[in-house]
Amino acid sequence: MTKVAIITRTKNRPILLPRVRASVENQTFRDFVWVLVNDAGERGEVDRQADIARTNGVDVVVVHRDKSVGMEAASNDGMKKSSSEYAVIHDDDDTWQPDFLKQTVDYLDENISNVGVVTHSIRIDEEITDNHVKITGKSSFNGQLNSIKLSDLSFHNNFPPISFLFRRSCYDAVNGFDETLPVLGDWDFNLRTLLEGDIGLIPEALANYHFRISNVKASDSYGNTVTAGIDKHIQYEAIYRNRKLRNDINTNSLGLGFVLHQAYVAGPRHQSYVSLLIQKILKKIGLFEFVKRLLS
Repeated sequence: MTKVAIITRTKNRPILLPRVRASVENQTFRDFVWVLVNDAGERGEVDRQADIARTNGVDVVVVHRDKSVGMEAASNDGMKKSSSEYAVIHDDDDTWQPDFLKQTVDYLDENISNVGVVTHSIRIDEEITDNHVKITGKSSFNGQLNSIKLSDLSFHNNFPPISFLFRRSCYDAVNGFDETLPVLGDWDFNLRTLLEGDIGLIPEALANYHFRISNVKASDSYGNTVTAGIDKHIQYEAIYRNRKLRNDINTNSLGLGFVLHQAYVAGPRHQSYVSLLIQKILKKIGLFEFVKRLLS
């Protein structure tokens, strides 16, 4: 058994594979296995990158799936093919800072009651042209995050998979990822994990969340699900919230559905309250009209 299982889901993204391999290889913490799950895509580059990683001293397990049935099924397959104390989903388009594993593993070793730990993330905008990745911008993705609260997470998913190291025992307790969800599976997993116990936070940007805004076609293998699949995200957010609330109503219980409903109702009201409060402050100090003209 290794300390950490790093699960990477990939399908026909050969341009990005060397970068994810480098992200894994550059970790200062080395007690891990890299599980590379090829979700029914071309095999050649996957095997080549795995061989390079092995040459560089990385323990690699390659899983070639014959049929693609979704990201969550690929994640579960990777977990089944490994044995570890902790686990993390390192998608093939995201990256880490070299100390990500060291700091997150140290945190969970020291905070044994926490089911997982999250770090801050940097959003990296990029585009792919002529088989090359060009970075077009960087910004904080969730630098304002100071704790992981069920109320906040029920309103929207405020951290990406690349930033979340979790205990395998918790993964087993929640029965893994929901394979019926074509999108939002990470959000659902995060919520169910948080119901098992607290998730800690390291307020340092140790993870990089990459976006390719220019690759917005759903048919483009390099598109992000949060951009290329935005319509599906909107559709399944409603389906997911309705499913959970319907279950609470049918079972006459207060569960995750009620929490999701309350967060959704309170969220816009809270935002409106904050907006009105800012307007009052600006008006009081005489800057409201100036800021209004500036923004317009």
